[in-house]
Amino acid sequence: MREIVTVQVGSFANFIGSHFWNFQDEMLGLAADPYGDPAFKTQSLNMDVIYRTGETHQGTTTYTPRLLSIDFQGSLGSVSSKGTLYSEGSNEPSEVVTWAGHVSTHASEPQKKNLFLQSLYQEEQDAPLTNGINGEAKDSQHEIQDTDIVNCLDEGVQFWTDFSKVHYHPQSLYEVNGLWMDAKQFDNYGIGRDVFMENLRGEEICDKLRFFIEECDHIQGFQFIVDDSGGFSPLAADFLESVSDEYTNTPVLLYAVRGPSSHMSLSSRKQTVVRDLHDAVSFSRLSSFCKMIVPVGLPSLSRMLCMLRRYTLQVSHSAWSHLVLLQIYLMYLVLWMLMGLYKC
Repeated sequence: MREIVTVQVGSFANFIGSHFWNFQDEMLGLAADPYGDPAFKTQSLNMDVIYRTGETHQGTTTYTPRLLSIDFQGSLGSVSSKGTLYSEGSNEPSEVVTWAGHVSTHASEPQKKNLFLQSLYQEEQDAPLTNGINGEAKDSQHEIQDTDIVNCLDEGVQFWTDFSKVHYHPQSLYEVNGLWMDAKQFDNYGIGRDVFMENLRGEEICDKLRFFIEECDHIQGFQFIVDDSGGFSPLAADFLESVSDEYTNTPVLLYAVRGPSSHMSLSSRKQTVVRDLHDAVSFSRLSSFCKMIVPVGLPSLSRMLCMLRRYTLQVSHSAWSHLVLLQIYLMYLVLWMLMGLYKC
């Protein structure tokens, strides 16, 4: 087996990655469908390259992405950083007493699952989505609920987990905590320069990556999806430097992605020059640690959008559509890897 480990660094990279893993989940479903197209049942398409088999504490077999996702603290929405398949342990306080004074606990309300995630949970529990008196009424209610779910995904997506169908291993999710800044302020190379090395974050991230590598038979390479225009770029560069030192002969394929906000017009020429300098430093460092770097930016999609419209495909300029188009492109590259048509 020649496995691939995927690493997603940054908010926009995780939005793209969520689409990517949803595509893979659909392919797994088509391959398992006894009435599905035989094209999805070919032995040439080996999903074990990017997925791993595991087991919960209860002995239940799991099949989860071989993935490490890095993002801000609180970016997982209603999903726990420990995932959804494994028990999260007890929330009771420890018996070890280190403080004899008064203790006051302040906890924020957890994010609620949206209608899409609720419907997925109900399907997994084999529970009906709605209760009707007869089949006709149930179908009608089901149709209304499907419409509500679509509206929820069109208008209410706040986190990349809001539309993710996939279960993740606890080692797959890492939240960068202790930054003490708004995500909008974390928007240039210099501001994230020391994030990887501070507060043992680098060791924690490398330990999570090592978990996936050590269970591989013969790792083929790493697939990085990185926000390259903000503070996550230096974090990814430091991480890549650590990876290149520890896994010298393992190649890296890197997708440098940029969200819509990175292409907004800046208010002054000075800001434009500063942003260009940050982007140049970012590209230089990231490219030095990988075998291939694929810059993926929204302006480059303009021609693609025009071509798609010629074939009467209705595509909007929303960030959601951009994400889907970017992910279609990435999906085909990874399919080549899974089928052995592309070698790192």
